[in-house]
Order: sequence, then structure tokens, then C-alpha cells
Amino acid sequence: MSGAARLGLASTVLTFLGGVWLFVAPFIVDYQDRWETLSGATLNDMWSGAILVALSFLTLLAVVSLALRDAVRHRGHE
Repeated sequence: MSGAARLGLASTVLTFLGGVWLFVAPFIVDYQDRWETLSGATLNDMWSGAILVALSFLTLLAVVSLALRDAVRHRGHE
């Protein structure tokens, strides 16, 4: 794996972790204490986190599938 690919993979993993943090932060930091009424800030954090997690997961899935495709092609040329 090239250096640029590793850097891209690392940034995607960090984006995934940032999205997870955004999603759970209102409850860990304790500015949202009940599930009955979610504040606007909590909903914003949860939607932003969910979108980041989904996009970074799809990116990771694409990277893994392309890496597997390249490995199969490389294995076939030996």
C-alpha cells in the first residue's frame, strides 16, 4: 500500500471515529440527560455524526474492496 493510500485510510478512520464521537458526545459530556426531549444541539450532533460515520464507512468499504480487487489481480499475474 502506498504512502498516499495509507494517509487516506488513516484520515478515513479518523473521520469515522470523529463521527462516532459526535454521535455519543451529548450523552458523555452530559449536556443531554434524557431521551424524551432531545435538544436541537443534540439532534445536530447526532445527525452530523451519523452522516460522517456513514460516509466514512462507505469510503472504507470502497478502499477494502479495491484493495482486494488489486490483490486478486496481482495474484493472477504471478
